[in-house]
Amino acid sequence: METSAFSAFGDSFKERLLTLYESRGYTRYRVGRFEEYDLYARNRSFITGSSILTFTDTDGRLMALKPDVTLSVIKNTPIGGSLKKLYYSESVFRAPDPSSGFSEIQQVGLECLGRLDPYSVAEIISLAAESLGFLADRYILDVAHLGLLRGFFEDSGVPEECREELLALAEAKNSHEASLLARENGISEASIRVFDAMIHLRAPLADGVRTLSALPLGVHASDALSELARLAVALRDVPGVWLDLSLKADTRYYSGVVLRGYIAGIPTAVLSGGRYDGLVARMGKDAGAMGFAVYLNLLDHLAPAPARSGADVLILDEGAEPAALLKYVRGLTARGLRVRVDRAVPEGYRYNRLVRFSGGEAHE
Repeated sequence: METSAFSAFGDSFKERLLTLYESRGYTRYRVGRFEEYDLYARNRSFITGSSILTFTDTDGRLMALKPDVTLSVIKNTPIGGSLKKLYYSESVFRAPDPSSGFSEIQQVGLECLGRLDPYSVAEIISLAAESLGFLADRYILDVAHLGLLRGFFEDSGVPEECREELLALAEAKNSHEASLLARENGISEASIRVFDAMIHLRAPLADGVRTLSALPLGVHASDALSELARLAVALRDVPGVWLDLSLKADTRYYSGVVLRGYIAGIPTAVLSGGRYDGLVARMGKDAGAMGFAVYLNLLDHLAPAPARSGADVLILDEGAEPAALLKYVRGLTARGLRVRVDRAVPEGYRYNRLVRFSGGEAHE
């Protein structure tokens, strides 16, 4: 099983993130490393990566090495009148596909469960943006709202059986295939043009909302558009928040806002999340829920380059007097030079200067 080369570099980011979440009233949540496999089997499509590492416990139960934190949080957290605001720092174990090995993925994230109000949603999005800002000066937090496309599908008469495929084509921004599929299912040309405009819309949140407001989206999308408009006002002073309706999420679990975060230097999302009321309902609880996770293992790509190999000065010890050689070496290192002393030049070793030291003297 592959383990991330998580370093002190990434550790410093983790501590800053945890401090940020604590400063907003979130409390630490800890989960065990193992969970009953049935929890993940019933919600497999919610978990990124198709393979789960399992074993049989001493009491005969089939257990899994935890591939997800959110499911454990929902299962083990009693939800009452007040909001449950939790953060975590945990490792999960996944294999992207059956042919690859399992990887340890280190995550920091937060979950908010209960009766979510507009402030709670805006705060979570703001915290996601601030988290990205801790990781890099240049970042983008993409925001979408599943209610927009879902409502548009209702008003445009898109059959249920082709909606997931259209969402997948939207994620790929594949206008050609999406148009063909829509026409095959009797969707009007006017609706196809609106759908194409929606999936190609990517703009700062406030600008994107203004563009959407000018489109004939229909009545079923109006609530989602109104929520995005309120968020645009609430988040007007939060930089880096963009609207991108091509973000895809499983509509059986997610409802409302979904998030993906990107930073300069890493080609894939380092943060993902959203509102998952549907998942909570599937697990028999009546509450709203929203959260996100930051994938710390990806930060290895941002770590400073390791110190260059080799030496500024390679000294060959040819019968040197130890005290004299040590004094000479200390004089070089005091000037900031990298020094190696050896009996011979190591094969393939790089150096800038070669010094031979015999008796009490250096010879270049």
